[in-house]
Amino acid sequence: MASITNEKLLAHTQWLDGDNKTGRRLNETGMNLAGAVLNDLNLAKAHFIGTTMTKANLAGTNLSEADFSGANLDSVNFTGANLSAADLGGVSLRNANLTGANFRGADLSGANLEGSNLTEADFTEADLIAANLNRTTQTGLIITGAKLADTQGLRG
Repeated sequence: MASITNEKLLAHTQWLDGDNKTGRRLNETGMNLAGAVLNDLNLAKAHFIGTTMTKANLAGTNLSEADFSGANLDSVNFTGANLSAADLGGVSLRNANLTGANFRGADLSGANLEGSNLTEADFTEADLIAANLNRTTQTGLIITGAKLADTQGLRG
């Protein structure tokens, strides 16, 4: 099963803490992390550009300001994760579990969330322009101030 080494996780934590000598931003661009177990970690500001993360478990993980441009996040578990201000523009999040996740201020423009569970997910001030929400569970969905032009499947 794909994963991220403890050394990379430690270096990222050091980078987040301002240690630029030994610390380094986590950059998993283009990697295959399908099925990875990365729950309850601090991966804020990490780069996952074009990364395959299908069926990965990121429940409870801090992914604020992370860059997922072009990533495949189908069937990922983001339950309770913090994705505030993350770049998820155009990503595939089909059949994902986003229950209770924080997407405040995130860019999900053009993202495909078809079939996902959005129960109590917070999209306050998020960009959902042209996003696909068809067949999603939307119980308790929070969309206060979100950009919703051309969003498909939104139930009110």
